[in-house]
Amino acid sequence: MTFQQFGLLNNMFSVIEKDLTKFSTIRTKSYCKYYAEINSSKDVKSAIDFKNKNNLKFKILGNGSNILFSKDYYDDILFLKFGDGFNFITYYNDYVEIGSSYSLIQAGRELIYKGYKDYIFFSLIPATIGGAIRQNAGTGTNEEIKDVCLSCKVYDIKKNQEIELNLDNMDFSYRNSIIKKNPNRYILLSSKFKLNNQTDSIDQLILEMKERVKEKKNREPNGYSFGSTFVNNEKKAWEYVNSIYNNLDLSDDYYFSDKHKNWVVNKNGCGEAILDLINKVQKEVFNKFNINLKLEVDII
Repeated sequence: MTFQQFGLLNNMFSVIEKDLTKFSTIRTKSYCKYYAEINSSKDVKSAIDFKNKNNLKFKILGNGSNILFSKDYYDDILFLKFGDGFNFITYYNDYVEIGSSYSLIQAGRELIYKGYKDYIFFSLIPATIGGAIRQNAGTGTNEEIKDVCLSCKVYDIKKNQEIELNLDNMDFSYRNSIIKKNPNRYILLSSKFKLNNQTDSIDQLILEMKERVKEKKNREPNGYSFGSTFVNNEKKAWEYVNSIYNNLDLSDDYYFSDKHKNWVVNKNGCGEAILDLINKVQKEVFNKFNINLKLEVDII
């Protein structure tokens, strides 16, 4: 069912009901009343108008590898998914501009095959450019989005216009950014990245990329998961989970993996139950260590 449509027939912005299950890699069943695909800045404006007119919150959907739908049904949120209009990569002399819906892994592979060695870590992270920017995704020292990003083109809801934020304006920190800190103000459209540190040893670079991808896969649990649940603190997050693991109400349907105790694996659990498990871990860790485990997963 289409609730409302905006624009011309050849450039239609539509809001529809949608099954959200496939938009999260942990695959908890969920549905929404309001969903729209965004393919232009005009669509972004239409979405904001629709949100305001219907008094809704909004949420941008990406690759789904860092998200948990904690409810079975949403009728108070407009879910937005960037489509083909933002699925681009364009090369210039000293930078590359990449659209928000473009795959980070695909971008990493393309840049590696062109000899840009700073982008191996892109090929290790299952995310869209938009999600990676929001989260300042990374794999370690000198391998975070902030280390290669030049600027970001965003839609500023407060100003009702497109603007470009430079690296300082993006306010990147560990798993954080100005976009994550102000979710109701900024919508990422595209990002510019450095094109330097190019090497002629492309075959060696490709081999290194493949080896790191293989190592990462060997470390990670199999099954439906959103990846890391908590950000690291004084110790690795999995160490805290492991220390209180026996205090948890364990289920065969969803559980913290023995292979990586910071990863929840879902077989047949619902979002609400998984959220309860996460809350239980935070409570137990606080009681034992007086530490608040911060979430890396985005819970809706």
